[in-house]
Amino acid sequence: MTENTNIKKFEILNQFVKDLSFEAPNSPRIFFEKIEEKPNAEVGFDIKSAPAGEHLFEVNIHLTVKNSIKEGILYFIELSYSSMVALNAENNNEENTNILLKQVPAYLFPFARSIVADLTRESGFPPFILAPVDFSKVEVKQAVNTQNTAPANKE
Repeated sequence: MTENTNIKKFEILNQFVKDLSFEAPNSPRIFFEKIEEKPNAEVGFDIKSAPAGEHLFEVNIHLTVKNSIKEGILYFIELSYSSMVALNAENNNEENTNILLKQVPAYLFPFARSIVADLTRESGFPPFILAPVDFSKVEVKQAVNTQNTAPANKE
């Protein structure tokens, strides 16, 4: 018996900005000062997955970018970029964990990266280009609940 490799393991149904915050607390003053030091950028991200229905999951990349100099913060960005993902019912838990925390984030990240670059550019700063991330090498620190359990009826 041969295995059919054409069966989809998952499908990204849609993707969307769930939350976005941009703060430039020293604007417009910062645009008129001569800055001779290189800004210090701090970048972080978190990946989460949550059940959203039978074989449906929301996958979220939460990015933070803080760019500052000695005199203060140039800008601070928080972006939650999400997608709804349908998983094949035939997948095992290991496949689902890999899909939800590695494959889907790898697909979503370029879109989130573009949003950050566009947002900084449109806010009067040079575009901030996030470095690519190899999600296949990102350590998974949480288990994914891929069991589709229905909530108990409370009457």
